[in-house]
Amino acid sequence: MKRAFGCALMMSMLLFSVMLWAQEEKPAAALTVEAKACTGVQDRMPVGESATFPATVGQVYLWTKITGASGETAVRHVWVHDGKEMATVDLPVKTAAYRTWSAKKIPPSWTGSWEVRVVGPDGTTLATVPFTVGE
Repeated sequence: MKRAFGCALMMSMLLFSVMLWAQEEKPAAALTVEAKACTGVQDRMPVGESATFPATVGQVYLWTKITGASGETAVRHVWVHDGKEMATVDLPVKTAAYRTWSAKKIPPSWTGSWEVRVVGPDGTTLATVPFTVGE
């Protein structure tokens, strides 16, 4: 009787350990990103979407839709001009489907190649949106 109780206790502990391990090993939710360079955001949607903007654009927005988040997290917009990082903007993601954006003032002298990288909470680049100003 004592041996049967000991075996049952060990089996219960083993089963409990396996259940805990299975709960801890859930993979992180994969974020899906849709991003667009544009001249504005209206009603949480991009307006003036383009890959080329005039030197007089004044300001460019990067509109981003993030899906697949489990709980509150964040993404980062990294604005790059001709290979040089010009700005970094941290943006909260509060729900499983979330739209957010950042904007960069661009003087007429800052023509050339631009890109904005959308970086996830673990540091991986989730999307890159290239565009040109001027030229």
